[in-house]
Order: sequence, then C-alpha cells, then structure tokens
Amino acid sequence: MTKARLLCLTVTVVLASWLATATVQAEEPLPGESEPQLLWCLDHFSRFHHYEDVTTPYGPSVDLMQELARRAGFKLIFTPQTPVARCLRLMAEGEVDLMSNLKFSAERDAIMHLLPYNKTVPESLFVRQDDRRQVETEAQLQQLTLVSIRSYVYSPALMALLKQKQRQIVEVDSIEAGLEMVIRGRVDGLVAPTVSTSEAINSVSSYHNKFRNAGIDFSRGQSGFIHIGLSRLSPYAAMEPILRQHLATMLNDGTVERLYAEPTRPAPQLNTQP
Repeated sequence: MTKARLLCLTVTVVLASWLATATVQAEEPLPGESEPQLLWCLDHFSRFHHYEDVTTPYGPSVDLMQELARRAGFKLIFTPQTPVARCLRLMAEGEVDLMSNLKFSAERDAIMHLLPYNKTVPESLFVRQDDRRQVETEAQLQQLTLVSIRSYVYSPALMALLKQKQRQIVEVDSIEAGLEMVIRGRVDGLVAPTVSTSEAINSVSSYHNKFRNAGIDFSRGQSGFIHIGLSRLSPYAAMEPILRQHLATMLNDGTVERLYAEPTRPAPQLNTQP
C-alpha cells in the first residue's frame, strides 16, 4: 500500500469516527430538556379540582393529570388559580399548554386538541328548598329567571335551550356566585353541573337544606365526553397522539373511573409556575 493511500485511509477512518461521535452527541438531550414541562391552567372546580384557600390544588382531576404526566413522561406544572375565560385566552395564545374538564365546542376545537377521557358531566336546575313550584319540563321554565355560569360550555341540548331564554338568563363567573343569587331571591334557579354544584352546597354549612335539585332532565337523550385540552400553539402540541393514547388506555383499564370515584383529598405539593 502506498503512503498516499495509507494516509487517505487514515483520514477517512478518523473522519468517520468524528462524525459518529458528533451524531451521538447531537441525539443526546440538552441539559434541562430531557423532560417536557407542560403548564396546566385551572380554576377552582368543586369536586373535581379544589383550588380555593390552598396553594396546591387537589382532587380527582389533579390525580388524573398527575397519572397522565407519569405515563406520558412529562412534568406537570400549574398556574395560580385562574378564571376559565382567561385560561381559554391563554390557550389560544399558546401561553399555557393544558386545560381539563372541558366539553366539546367548535370554538375550543379551533384553538386546542380536545382529548376525550370521561363521560360528560350532567347538569341540573337548583332552586331554593322552600320554592314549591314543580319544574319538570322545559315549558315550565318559561316563567323563571335563571342564572348560568359564564364560560362554562353546557351540553348542546341545554345550550340551545338557554339561547331561547336569553332575556331571562343572568350570567355569573362561578357556581358559588350563582348559588348566592338564588338564595337571595334575585333569580329563581341556577343551571349548573350537578356534581360540582352539589359539592359546593355541601361544603358551606349555611347552604345546607337551602337548595334542592328540581329534577328536570336537560339531556334530551344526548350524551358525550369531557376532554383535556392541549393548546394547538403549545411547544408540545406534537405530544397530542401520545396523550390521546394514554388517556384511552386509562379509560379502558379503569384508571379514570377509579380516580374519579375516590373522595376528594389534599394532594402532595406540585410544582407551581414561577
């Protein structure tokens, strides 16, 4: 072998070795990027995630989001308590990554990937305990002034009904504010999620024995799902398929049902946004 050919071979081997090393180094995660950090925007939502008078939210929704983070391999962090309307704006801007307990709407679907994970939350009409009027049909609602929750997406059937009664509907920001309006006699009833409203009533001693569920069926035979939302402008929007897959598995293996059946309890400290 000539010296020139030997030199050429040596250079080739060295170059190949350097390229291989460079390739391995390029595939290694950069410091601090080994684990995605997804920011969950949330408000207080009775029964599902408690976020009043505490610095760390707790409840079934928190347990579920932590389990999803464990399975999908990301670090869950959350905002301070934030109104739903502001969370939706932040999702549209890509400033936060996640929301939960969302019903489907075309407007929400335009700004986030909606990932189903549980059956939809039923809704009820809550009236004062001493209000003896029977309200069992939609026609009987025509004479009532009602309060609804701003930014809460009701089931399609109920949304259509509320639109028909726009002049007799007052909007407030929370279930608790709606209950106050009912108990003070400013409106006749509150239309709100059944479970969360019942939880809110049970958590305030002065509300005990002051309200009743009127018993009207708002479903019109329809059912649906609630969703976790992943912002379409999130830096981690590409995680949509893996999040959807893990949520489907959690639904099928009974994890969602188990977590939502357990009583609400304080959770260990999570990481907050600086």
